[in-house]
Amino acid sequence: MANPRTITIGPDEANQRLDRFLRKLLEDVSLSAIYRLVRTRQITLNQRKAKPDTRLKLGDVVSFHQAAEEKHFKPKVREKTARGLSTRRDFKVVYEDVHLIAVNKPAGVLVHAGDRGVEQDTLIDQVTAYLLEQPREAGENLREFVKPSPTFSPGLVHRLDRATSGLVLIGKTLPAMQELTRMIKKRNVRKTYLALAIGGLPQREGTINVPIARQQDARGRRRKVKAGEGQHAITNYRVLAQRGTYTLVELELVTGRTHQIRAHLAHVGAPVAGDDEYGDRERNRHAAEKLGLRRQFLHAARLEFTHPLGGQQLDLVAPLWPELRQALDAAGFRPDDLPPWLKGRS
Repeated sequence: MANPRTITIGPDEANQRLDRFLRKLLEDVSLSAIYRLVRTRQITLNQRKAKPDTRLKLGDVVSFHQAAEEKHFKPKVREKTARGLSTRRDFKVVYEDVHLIAVNKPAGVLVHAGDRGVEQDTLIDQVTAYLLEQPREAGENLREFVKPSPTFSPGLVHRLDRATSGLVLIGKTLPAMQELTRMIKKRNVRKTYLALAIGGLPQREGTINVPIARQQDARGRRRKVKAGEGQHAITNYRVLAQRGTYTLVELELVTGRTHQIRAHLAHVGAPVAGDDEYGDRERNRHAAEKLGLRRQFLHAARLEFTHPLGGQQLDLVAPLWPELRQALDAAGFRPDDLPPWLKGRS
């Protein structure tokens, strides 16, 4: 390389070893080759020879004098853009700052490829493409490196089922993502959902404290979860209104088990409308015909938490998607039936 290529260490790379940073960045270069490049000063730290186990500090400059051919540089964002940037923007931005972004995900969009293999237009692909499109300072090329880190790309803090709509938090920097993940694990993020249930609940307000276990079929593949045994699971609920057989419910997730709300509501005899996995298919067909509801009515509507780095209190609300508002109208619910924090949001 005629001119050294340099990377300035940001907060997402600080405190890790030089060799581990290089291993993530130069995925096509063997570890022994990386050690040789460092030993022969083809890769330097702050223009000096460094040991592979040197801890990187904020502001350090790693220079590549003859590191590897261009093809060897594999920033994480390229994994997402190898097949081309997603052109879809199914989500709506609810909140964004330099550290995080919160989006309102529609039903039908998978949050990430996961175990299902590579799938185009997942939520994380769409959000990454959106971030890459944002205006940047002159000379910045985010298609090559995601600022401020060449080895970190925006990541999900938590997940929603494909059929569930609502708020999803995504970390734009590693410190924010790590702290938000810790906060969710410590239950320092309050999650409120809105559901339309078929049937009535035991009380106007209450708590469903029923364990949940994952079931497996004969081949060991995961099936739906089962309420009544397994992991500790708690859901608080409040009935907002009831119209005939339909009940509008506000729910707070105290724990965050897989399919927790869906399994808990089915367990008390009031499954989520449109949920064929845990509910009644015949009643769901009726909901589709009478209410025009062709998805499950479960929406992650509100997140309340302290900003992981700024310290300010955030109260984020995702408006209902049009098909949910239309289903409520068709069932006879009124705007006043919605919780105060959701009224007037569209």
